[in-house]
Amino acid sequence: MDAMQPPEEQLIRGGRMVAIGRLTPALIHELNNSLLVLLGTADLELAILPPGSKERERMETVRDAGGEIRDAVSQLAGFTRSPLEGKQELSLVEVGQAAAALTRRLRLQRDIDFEDQYCDDELIVLGNEAQLIQALLHTLTNGFQASTTGGTVKLELVRQGTEAVALVSDEGAGIPPEQAERIFALFETTRLEQQGSGIGLAAARAIAHSHGGELELRAASPGTVFALRLPLVE
Repeated sequence: MDAMQPPEEQLIRGGRMVAIGRLTPALIHELNNSLLVLLGTADLELAILPPGSKERERMETVRDAGGEIRDAVSQLAGFTRSPLEGKQELSLVEVGQAAAALTRRLRLQRDIDFEDQYCDDELIVLGNEAQLIQALLHTLTNGFQASTTGGTVKLELVRQGTEAVALVSDEGAGIPPEQAERIFALFETTRLEQQGSGIGLAAARAIAHSHGGELELRAASPGTVFALRLPLVE
């Protein structure tokens, strides 16, 4: 049998991502049930263990780790339950903070630093919170995939004229000029070896367009800078 061409392989990966999305609510429910037992047991043990004992220290570590997992699951649940339809006035700064919190909780490349910075303006836009968080997560994920050990991915929210702009930068190798526009095409990826889906940037740009905005590549070498631009509500 001939080897699959990259678009076919990416289509399969896209279908896998859809399946994972459908399974996520059930997984969250099961995790919450297990966490309830874990944290409840930890609290019962801490109520009887003597202060200063090694056993208490270990149980406090278990409780704190369980609390970290609970918070991560709660943030993920909030994102998955947000409605995907309808728009309302919201703060792009708050959207960025939510995306940053999920990025810190869920990113896999622990050897890459992440920084976020926000302007004093709330940056009020007309949008769908879940969709805009998704667009930022796709763009941030692209930055992490492009980065190498010791690099930094940065999210910055600024006002530029009549637009709210989310800047996502990384310190990777950059993007060759001939690929600068193709990276926004569906299933286009330069990182098959890193399980790049070729969906993220295309989806992020589609979300930007549906909000009357744009996702553009502002700098391609060295590193990259993507700008998610949205019209401000005046």
